[in-house]
Amino acid sequence: MNWNTLRGTLQAACDEPASAELAERAIEAAEIVASAAGEPPDELPEETRNWVETHGVPDDELVELAIRAMKCVALASDEWRDGLNDLRYRLGDIAAA
Repeated sequence: MNWNTLRGTLQAACDEPASAELAERAIEAAEIVASAAGEPPDELPEETRNWVETHGVPDDELVELAIRAMKCVALASDEWRDGLNDLRYRLGDIAAA
């Protein structure tokens, strides 16, 4: 996995109707972006934490793409929308900084 892989996953969530599998992958990618930018969730898997610690901070463009992707996922389903509030707020905090 690298920044381009994450970028592709997030872009796919914007370009395609969100299937459950694609939505889950996009949420995971957005969590990695948020975590690498300093806004991790309360519980971050060790493997993800290790990746974040070795890959630096994502660029602003990737953070913006993560925000757009989560908006697309949230619009696709009420179920997804309710579960994404925390992640969307954390990404918004990053973008506002």
